[in-house]
Amino acid sequence: MKLAEAYVDITTRTGMFTKGLAKVRAKLTAGMKRMAAIARQWARIIGLALAAAFTAAIWAATKFEEQMANVSTMLTKTTMKAMKGFEEGMKRLAVAFGQSTETLAKGLYDILSAGIAASKGMAVLETASRAAIAGMTDTAAAVDVITTMLNSYQLSASEAGRVSDALFATVKAGKLTFDELARFMGMVAAPAAAAGEKMEELLAGIATLTRAGVRPRIAVTYLRQALMAFSKSTPDAMKAAEKFGFTLETETLRTIGLVGVLKKLEGARAEEIAAIFSSNEAYNAMITLRGDMIGLERDLAAQYKASGSTLAAYNKIAETAAQWFKRLKQLIVVLAADIGKMFLPALKAMSKALLNNQEKIKFFVYNVVAKAWNKLLDIFAIGDTVLHNWSSTWKLAMDTASFAVKQFALDTKHWLGEMMDKVFADQIKKAKTWVERLAAIMILDQRHIDEMRESFGWWQSEAEMGSKAWAKMKARQGKEMGQLMLDYDNLASTKTKITKRELSKEEQAEKKSLAGRWAEFSKDLTKRSKKYEKYKIAILTKDMMGTKIAEETAANIQKQIDLQEKLAEAIRRVSFVGLEQGFKQVQLSALNIVEPVRPKDVPAVERRTTPLLPSEYGKPEKQITIQEKQLKVQEKQLSTSQEIKKIQAETSKSLLSILYGGAATPANALG
Repeated sequence: MKLAEAYVDITTRTGMFTKGLAKVRAKLTAGMKRMAAIARQWARIIGLALAAAFTAAIWAATKFEEQMANVSTMLTKTTMKAMKGFEEGMKRLAVAFGQSTETLAKGLYDILSAGIAASKGMAVLETASRAAIAGMTDTAAAVDVITTMLNSYQLSASEAGRVSDALFATVKAGKLTFDELARFMGMVAAPAAAAGEKMEELLAGIATLTRAGVRPRIAVTYLRQALMAFSKSTPDAMKAAEKFGFTLETETLRTIGLVGVLKKLEGARAEEIAAIFSSNEAYNAMITLRGDMIGLERDLAAQYKASGSTLAAYNKIAETAAQWFKRLKQLIVVLAADIGKMFLPALKAMSKALLNNQEKIKFFVYNVVAKAWNKLLDIFAIGDTVLHNWSSTWKLAMDTASFAVKQFALDTKHWLGEMMDKVFADQIKKAKTWVERLAAIMILDQRHIDEMRESFGWWQSEAEMGSKAWAKMKARQGKEMGQLMLDYDNLASTKTKITKRELSKEEQAEKKSLAGRWAEFSKDLTKRSKKYEKYKIAILTKDMMGTKIAEETAANIQKQIDLQEKLAEAIRRVSFVGLEQGFKQVQLSALNIVEPVRPKDVPAVERRTTPLLPSEYGKPEKQITIQEKQLKVQEKQLSTSQEIKKIQAETSKSLLSILYGGAATPANALG
């Protein structure tokens, strides 16, 4: 009775502990699943971010390499050593000025193409970059206008800073932007320098004209025409100019300049100015400038005091948040390019390997596409069959589904019945085994205690417990207890297997009927699939690909042989119809053109039977006297033609033998 009560108590407590442990396990499992989901989500985000960063780095490195390669085309073998300095300088300027390496590379390219020495290129580029920021434009535009002024006025690269200050002073005094000045300066810079007009006066004139409301492009045109009047003057204009104490010569511009000329015309009437400067553009320029002489002189003075104006403007803009953000962006781009540069050699090798194996890649892609297309055609064939026999196919599908549902229901019922009976029996057996195991353990434990008391008494000393007899007894008892536990564990682990349900005769007949109907459907499908077979793409094997390459090679060789035969035929024609007519036939044969029919109104010329020597052109009467020599030449040419044909035949035979494994012809190889 006590044993039964102990069993019930132990079972109850064990069940409570098991339920609590299951709840803890469920909570831990749910928490681990949530952590795993979060980890997978972050892994995707981090993976995408790393992939994007890697792609951006490769792209930046590739573009930078391309930009520098473009710059290198402007260098010679002796100046190519400057490329390393260009690369480092380009990155430094990109971060310092917030300009992209693409813009800077274009600027450096323009600097070098303008004839600036490679050793001075980076200095000019730095000046132009600073001017671009001060003038709110890009470096390419600044480089364009600065190099234009340097080349037009034959200034050295060290004068780039002075030119930049003068240009910025023009923008500051006039009503135009740096970009507009860069766009139109090339229209007047070279003519002004050639006429002797100083750069400062030219720029002051542009500032004054634009401030008066003249658009930048028109202002440049006005000044160009006014300055050209000193190079291309008429006698009347020169006489009119002499009345005011100056001559219409370029020397006048070199000495007193355009401002000096305007001062001499201070009291002149409009008609008198028009007599000197006859073109409308030149007249408008002189009238407008003379109307604001005070402003012109102020602009000219500002030009001579412009030193440092670009740097002052740059320092103001450089401290803005927008400029700092631009610099930060370029820093990231430069770092990405440096990182991507490490991967470029490997990527180049991979690209080269892909290009070298393009035939294999095409072979693989061809087969993948072919298999996908053929699979799609099979699906179309199934759809065609279903639609053509819609009612019978639908009924077959419904009957099959109904049979499957019935089978599932009956199998489930059988399984549940078997499980309930056998699982309940297993549980009873398990409980009985557990009780028997507990009783057996208690009995064996009591027997071990009795054995110990018989051998060593009720109380054991330390010496007895340390003896060999004690150790031997304990080892034997532990072995017996372990064997008992193992036996009951094996007994409790045995389970009754659930048998599979057997089909009834009605079910077997229905299954057989459905199988026959599906076989009929398959036959119909096979018939309808045949009309799609002609659209399928053949899957290539390695042997087929090799055969295809061999056929293409043989076709190319045959083309070469045919071409050589045409050449031999042309040589033979030269031997018999004369050099002039022969060369004509060679040209027509090479172009596959038939010789045009001679018109009826043109008399035919009797064809010669012997070639015409170069010394006899225009002298056909001497042909008979040298006939013996020409016959010898013909014989030699015929012999040469035969030798050519013989070599062609032997070459063709050897090549075909190599292609078809020792067989003389493709037919023999196939046979």
